[in-house]
Amino acid sequence: MDQSVEIVIQSFSGNGQVRCLTPHLFNVALYGNQLDDNQKSRLRNVGFRFDRPIVHRSMEDRAEGVGLDQTLDNGYFRFHYTITGTHAIANADTNGNTIPDYIDNLVTVFQFVTDMQLDSLGYAEPPSDSWYSANSDNGGSNHYDIYIRNLESNMYGYVMPEAFANATGFGNNENTPVTELNALNSFMAMRNDYTGFPGTEEESIKVTATHEYHHAIQSGYDGYEAQWLMEATAVEMEEQVYDEINDCYQYLPGWFAEPHKALDDQSDHWYGSFIFPQYIFEHLGGSLTLKRIWEKSILNDSYYGDFSHRAISLALSSEGSSFSDALNKMVIANRIMSSSPNAGLFSYEEANTYPVSGPATFQTVTYNAGTNQSVTSTNLNRFASQYTQVNTSDPVLANLTNNSGPATDLNMHAIIAYADNSWTVYSGNSINVDPTGSSSLYLAVVSQDTSANNWDYQIDITDGELVVDNNVVPAFISVSQNYPNPFNPSTSFDIQIPF
Repeated sequence: MDQSVEIVIQSFSGNGQVRCLTPHLFNVALYGNQLDDNQKSRLRNVGFRFDRPIVHRSMEDRAEGVGLDQTLDNGYFRFHYTITGTHAIANADTNGNTIPDYIDNLVTVFQFVTDMQLDSLGYAEPPSDSWYSANSDNGGSNHYDIYIRNLESNMYGYVMPEAFANATGFGNNENTPVTELNALNSFMAMRNDYTGFPGTEEESIKVTATHEYHHAIQSGYDGYEAQWLMEATAVEMEEQVYDEINDCYQYLPGWFAEPHKALDDQSDHWYGSFIFPQYIFEHLGGSLTLKRIWEKSILNDSYYGDFSHRAISLALSSEGSSFSDALNKMVIANRIMSSSPNAGLFSYEEANTYPVSGPATFQTVTYNAGTNQSVTSTNLNRFASQYTQVNTSDPVLANLTNNSGPATDLNMHAIIAYADNSWTVYSGNSINVDPTGSSSLYLAVVSQDTSANNWDYQIDITDGELVVDNNVVPAFISVSQNYPNPFNPSTSFDIQIPF
């Protein structure tokens, strides 16, 4: 919380450095009333008020509207802008419609964003501020307010919550058939100029509009939902709406460098955690499952705690999956990191263009028959993974021991790759692996329970058997085409599974 206070104060004092201020604004808005008097005083100096359950920047006279003397209503939105002064947009009007081209472009982008997120994907429209007084800085309408301003140099944009939705009941979004408890009214700020950002200005506008509007949508379901889930799914939504832009790739190198860090870590790590909803999108029900997460989020009152993992499990249940199941599958897919059809359930459509080849390796072990090796760790976070590479031509038996909790809190996967672009995966706390013909062997340990913040574990590696143990059956086998025989492209084989 202290970090969010500092970031928000710096951002509204002209010294901000963050790309997305939204999660920190949510922290201040939702929990700011719990701050001490000194912190409240510092926030008051940059326009915050503490006279309502949601800390806000004056609903009746939003600071974001200062200096913006023009408005345009279009579709779901009211755009606030100016062509003079500090917050001026470029005033070019090439089509002569009296509306600056920059605003015309924003209108087009946001129309497409709502066509996708509301109409095509079926998300609920955010609650309106129509219940505000008519003079609320040109608010008080059914339009969602977007303020186009000169934001801090690194900042893409932000969404700010300011009140519990109140058009049809306290905390209830009038745009859904169900009753929400924590639906929030909000507004958005966008930049008046996106030059200098990664990609083109057009691309920056598109991904920012998509990302921030998804935050507005999320707030209409449960504004108190865990911020890691809000950020991860907002980044993933960029891929659904503008799949060709791939601005989200910038988050992957940092995230894959720290696979031991919690999926739900309260830091910028949550942007790279979009790979988790991306995995769900590709293999566990697509956009319907991701939308269902937000529909399920209202079943537990997040005002009283973090129910994000429960909402995910509820959404995945119709796919025969759960949060833990999806987490384990993602961990395997992250190591395989392939777009090949051979990867099956563990593929990523765009893996071949991701700026990573897989997660960082925790340890590398060279094993020779007749020796014993062990790997120990004391820094595996919850909902995270570590990968040990085993270099060996001899069969090995790997046994996982959880030194800080029940054995079921951890899971292990042996991921075996072959030169012909195929893989075999074994799962369990004791795994026998015959590496004959393989090109690599990784042991992935997954923390799949919340009972601790860090796990101490040990993997003991000893001699294994040349054949698969009768009690260990592969969780996954892929078989590549019998290339290079173009005249007989099919492969037939028999499998005998002991029972």
